[in-house]
Amino acid sequence: MNLAESLGFVPQKTARAVRAINVGKLIPNPANFYHIGSLDELKASILEDGGVRQNLIVEPKGDGTYIIISGHRRCQAVKELLADGADVEADLPCEIEPDHAKAERLLIRANSAARILTPWEEVLQAQRADEIITRQRQEGVISETKRQAMQTLLHKSSGTIGRLCAIYNNLIVDLQQKMKDGKLGVSVAYEICQLRPEDQKGLLDGITKFDIEEISLADVRHYKDMNGISNKPADDPRQTTIMDFIDDKPAEEPAEDTQPVAEDAQEPERPTTVEAESVEELEEKKDAWTAQMEDLQAQIDLKNFQTVADSVWQRTCSLWKLHDKYVNGNITTENYIAESQYEARTLYQELDHLRVLHEKTKKNTGEGENQ
Repeated sequence: MNLAESLGFVPQKTARAVRAINVGKLIPNPANFYHIGSLDELKASILEDGGVRQNLIVEPKGDGTYIIISGHRRCQAVKELLADGADVEADLPCEIEPDHAKAERLLIRANSAARILTPWEEVLQAQRADEIITRQRQEGVISETKRQAMQTLLHKSSGTIGRLCAIYNNLIVDLQQKMKDGKLGVSVAYEICQLRPEDQKGLLDGITKFDIEEISLADVRHYKDMNGISNKPADDPRQTTIMDFIDDKPAEEPAEDTQPVAEDAQEPERPTTVEAESVEELEEKKDAWTAQMEDLQAQIDLKNFQTVADSVWQRTCSLWKLHDKYVNGNITTENYIAESQYEARTLYQELDHLRVLHEKTKKNTGEGENQ
């Protein structure tokens, strides 16, 4: 949809019935967790255009009222204008969506495609999508695989969706509040949520002690290095992985990685020895076991490298999307600069982390030793 269509200047094709409904009969969706934000610019635009030009999408409740699916900000803006005595039409153009299952998905799809979300909204959106699609697949409403349905609904890769869901399930409440306050980004939150809850609490206590408002990847790495902390082991029952949320076989989706990444490897068993073995034989087995451990560490580092590389790509895409929104007039200059600064700063931190992991991987694999 181009800018003219989104503003209502071009007739929009829709199979839904369209009617004018008074704002008093439009009820905010209880499942809507998206932030309304400032409405000043929207109200000014509605006054300038002579009313709301883009259809809202609503679901009938059966008692004469309608649940809003898409258009919460437009509805609220008109309510505030009417309360201020502005000369604006109280009846809004609404498309009627009678299919509840479709309405649930549409609430998420409309917001994921039409606005820039906060990190916490991204997390809640992924979690909500996971709940809806899981239930609707069980009910037979959705026939496609969960992986496909999640990607279609959220316009994100399965890896990104899994990270967002893992944050929701693994990040402690106090750090979730950091995300709600805009002090913790997605990539840093995912790095933290892989730690045990007690280690997450220790990190937060240290950050609070030194009055650090926004946690960076460098802060997390420093805390882990200083305290000798690693991520949760694979067999930790509290660990939630990406694949817990994508329950289809990986073969059903083309591989997203540009290079092969080792699966979670089991620690190789130490070679068993017998008393009759010679010192030389024991030394050979020790060397073989050491080599296995070095290979395992290289595989783990490679997985971490790919995770951060994926995050770098997502941040780069976000900058492109922000630029497109600015060029198309869908975001103010002030917001464009602020959002771009946030994404660019996080991108810089991710690239810094990527460099560290790259050097570590080179060391583990023996690259560059003679250079």
